This record gives sequence, C-alpha cells and structure tokens, in this order.
Amino acid sequence: MTSLRFLSMEKAIGYLGDASSAHQLLVTLNTTLLTDDPVIANAIQNRNLEVLQKIWHQLKGFAPVFCQDALVAEITRTEGLCKQITSHQEQSAALSASELLQANLQALQLEAAAQILQAAAITKPPTP
Repeated sequence: MTSLRFLSMEKAIGYLGDASSAHQLLVTLNTTLLTDDPVIANAIQNRNLEVLQKIWHQLKGFAPVFCQDALVAEITRTEGLCKQITSHQEQSAALSASELLQANLQALQLEAAAQILQAAAITKPPTP
C-alpha cells in the first residue's frame, strides 16, 4: 500500500473497529469533501469567514478518525483563525490558511477516492 499524505485508514480501522466500517464511512467522507469543496471556494472568494469556520468545525469532528495528525492540527488551527477576526491582517491570515486547507482537503478527497477504488477492485470479482 502506498503511503498516504493526509488519509490514515489505519487510524480509521482502529477507531471504528474493522475495515468494513471504515470503508463505509470513507464513502461518506469522500462525498462530504466533494460537496463541501465548492462551498469552501465560494466562501473564500466572498471572504465569508463565518461559513468557513462552520465547515472547519464540522470537519474537525471527523478528522481524527480518518486524517493524519498534521491535517487534524491544520483544521483546528484554521478554524481558530476564522473565529475571532478583529483586523484586516487577521482576516488575510484566516483566508490564506483556508486556501491552503482547501487544497489539502482536495488532496485528501483524491486519496479517499483512490482508497475506495482500490477496495472495490479487491472485493469485486473479475468480470468475465
């Protein structure tokens, strides 16, 4: 198995107890990331830190199950930056962190999709 930068199936299996449950929840994660990406892009473009903070907060809830520790820390840090904005400099820092996090979540989604395809290839019998 190739080393994944953001996804940790080992953590997910350990947390959920078995590979089947982890793969089922991985499909939900993949769908959520695909659905949230345009919302995140729109919020960044419109400088809507309230929407970004809400999304980061929701992601922070499941991130420890599936994500490498560095990505969990990045989600937590970015959510914190979006919470209390009192200056233009803080807003810029929150938006920059959100842009980087969005890119990392896009990479996470690609890793999740690849993992789903790999699991399907292993469990699906060959077509005659």
